[in-house]
Amino acid sequence: MIGNRIKACRFPVDFSMIKEESYMAELSLLLEFYENMYKSRRFDERLWEAYTTGKPLGMTHLGIGEEAAGTGTMKVFRPADIVCPHHRSHAHQLMRGCDLKKLLSETLLKSTGVCQGKAGEAHFMDVSKNLYVLGGTLGPCFTVPVGFAYHFKHEGEGNIAVAYSGDGCTCEGPFYEGINMAAAFKLPLLMIIQNNFFAISEDFRKMTGLQSLSTRAAGFGIPGATVENGNDVEAVYNATKAAADYVRAGNGPMILEIKTWRQMGHAPNEAGTKYKDPDEQAMWMKRDPIGLLTTKLTERYGVTAKTLTEIQKKVEQELDEAWTYAEAAPYSQPEAAMEHIYAEC
Repeated sequence: MIGNRIKACRFPVDFSMIKEESYMAELSLLLEFYENMYKSRRFDERLWEAYTTGKPLGMTHLGIGEEAAGTGTMKVFRPADIVCPHHRSHAHQLMRGCDLKKLLSETLLKSTGVCQGKAGEAHFMDVSKNLYVLGGTLGPCFTVPVGFAYHFKHEGEGNIAVAYSGDGCTCEGPFYEGINMAAAFKLPLLMIIQNNFFAISEDFRKMTGLQSLSTRAAGFGIPGATVENGNDVEAVYNATKAAADYVRAGNGPMILEIKTWRQMGHAPNEAGTKYKDPDEQAMWMKRDPIGLLTTKLTERYGVTAKTLTEIQKKVEQELDEAWTYAEAAPYSQPEAAMEHIYAEC
């Protein structure tokens, strides 16, 4: 029903229309969101602890503060959909059901990783989950999924491709090339811009002169929509559901922008907050996604602190087991680089 409303809207689509009582998420779903967001947060915090204590690990990008974007979007997609998260995507991978032990092993460059320690984080993929991280060179994250979407269009089974990027990637040529082809062929491609406002240290508003990146959709004759508070996981889920329904119905591609905030640096080796406006930083810190969801759970549904503590204990145990598993595993060896280059090899 929401998808039908999108079709009639001007650009960009106003998603405030879906924030109605009838679209309020069930408690079980919100608790699932809470568990995944907490798991992603603690996964990243433990990686930060490992980095600061000198433990060897591959390049990593922490998603602390952006957990709602990955959690709320990934829950929408079918197993047969092909999803292509960007480089800051632990919440996405966990919500998609990727194995925690293999995910951590890959980040630590261990042979027990899902890609045998060869991919690390920026090239992580889990074929069993139809998940491909295209983060090594950011531009192709909008062109490679066009090929997946082209396949789905001819397959005709209602599956879609999903391309994620940050805000900085939208200033690169492949962004426009990918959207143009998807629009021209009316492909089932949902493009999600996870806008945390900074491409490393550059504010997208200064680079583009725009306040919202979804407005770029109008130039291609496709819908664009923005979730202004992308730290509200329920709002993210509702908006993504509406967008996915629209694309899945054969209407062609669309852009969904999710505004969020990176609480830490671009990567562990970068300070990350000195170039940000202190007042804006403080405002977004008050919008911490886990804090917002905790308030919603306790005030709307009466969820007790005991229930949330039990979820936290469960997650901590899973993380303890994952770290024990990954740290005990052998590192990937140089000769492994020559494997899996060609089929049957």
